[in-house]
Amino acid sequence: MSQYLSPGVYVEEKSSGVKPIEGVGTSTGAFVGITEKGPIGKAELIANWTQFVNKFGGYIANGNMAYAVNQFFNEGGTRCYVVRTCHYTDIQDLNTKASSPSAGTLTDSSNEPALRVLASSDGKWGDEISVDVEAATDPKLEENGFKLIVKYNDIEVEAIDDLTINNVEDKINNNDLSYIRVEKDDWDEGSPPNSVAGSGNKPRIDQPITLEEGDDGINDLKSTDFIGDESAQNGLYAFDVIDDINIVAIPDMAGERGVMLAGLNYCQVRGDCFFVADPPSDLSPMEILDFKKGTGDYRGNAFNSSYGALYYPWIKITDPATGRIKTVPPSGAVAGTYAKTDTVRGVHKAPAGIVEGYLDTVTGIEKIITKSEHDGLNPQGINVIRSFPSSGICIWGARTLSADPEWKYINIRRLFIFLEESIDEATQWVVFEPNTPSLWGSVKRNITAFLLRVWRDGALFGTTPEEAFYVKVDEENNPPEVRDAGQLIVEIGVAPVKPAEFVIIRISQKTLTK
Repeated sequence: MSQYLSPGVYVEEKSSGVKPIEGVGTSTGAFVGITEKGPIGKAELIANWTQFVNKFGGYIANGNMAYAVNQFFNEGGTRCYVVRTCHYTDIQDLNTKASSPSAGTLTDSSNEPALRVLASSDGKWGDEISVDVEAATDPKLEENGFKLIVKYNDIEVEAIDDLTINNVEDKINNNDLSYIRVEKDDWDEGSPPNSVAGSGNKPRIDQPITLEEGDDGINDLKSTDFIGDESAQNGLYAFDVIDDINIVAIPDMAGERGVMLAGLNYCQVRGDCFFVADPPSDLSPMEILDFKKGTGDYRGNAFNSSYGALYYPWIKITDPATGRIKTVPPSGAVAGTYAKTDTVRGVHKAPAGIVEGYLDTVTGIEKIITKSEHDGLNPQGINVIRSFPSSGICIWGARTLSADPEWKYINIRRLFIFLEESIDEATQWVVFEPNTPSLWGSVKRNITAFLLRVWRDGALFGTTPEEAFYVKVDEENNPPEVRDAGQLIVEIGVAPVKPAEFVIIRISQKTLTK
């Protein structure tokens, strides 16, 4: 309570109680897989294909990740997080990764080790890096200065000038775009293999070296390397520190049941993201049914989750690396379609059909599926990618992997994720407020205003707001015993719009009467 002790005009701010709820994002991708280079076990935000290439490299023969991310952006995605993985001998310890960077040693005028040069990230890619030492440009550094010329595939990619043995680590290691990093400190008994002790002198001028012995760490890859460990926060669990992920895929583990089950479980436990699952390649319609149900040659736990969807078959693209046709898992293109549909129509629109489901950059599909074959797959929650003569290649299914009819459709589950996350984040201010009818009224007004916007956007069914949703927060659901327990209960009901999956047009002859 303010005190007024002398005459005057007092201007005070008073909260209106109106705290608008903004909808959370729904279109951010999240990929785990193998890349040419880049940090391992850490989620990195990528806003376009050029950023991906700069950070993680280009297309590689033994990995689908780059193709999936490229398809994601080509089909309409705008941002994603990427986690590079490798083999860990102990998945709970990040220090046991099997990968290592390419390295080489620059010597001083006495031919003693002066500076250890390493590729900026692990992998064989660094074996194509060479480094030369030249004199520094600044004449004041004539005695102690030097310049490093870095080449990749014999092409100069960077020149770091006016270095000294004292500033070289700061100037190079703090540059995220650098191809190299350096080490000059003396090593103790716990040093990495092949390490050297620095002499403390500057490197000798004109001594080119080529980095070598980089290791991708993928020879003994296991499914656990992609799933990761919660305590180590690698693999899928690298996303634990990222709140803004929505569409998750692991394209390098297509058809690996254990990884797919882990991905579905991860999204369900988080409750704020959705998993796009890839089947094995080259399956017949009967085989994909067995795979989904865990029967036949694919015996195991059946897939049953509303937090994920399965797409079949694999798709064909023009390989940007070779110009030839390449068959890849569909998750990258599907995730991009999700993102595009969310942006153009909204998360309530099923990401399928001849418009939103049209795959712009796909040249073909691995297997042509007929309508009769599709009739047996769709009821089982297998979303088929079809090729139509007049419409092209389109996603022709919008079902989750859930056995619960209430959560049969992808857009229903993703709409509820959107609603729950938006309301959750926007009502944090309510915690510790006095639990009174005044607070109830503020909460109801804010949520009602938000749901009214959602209804007007076409996400809820009903010709009036009363038909589309309700918000109940009053003494009936907040009696004294609830308030005494420190609880505030808000009951919300919404009527989501379901997709018109089956369009039935009935035509009959009209009999003319006199």
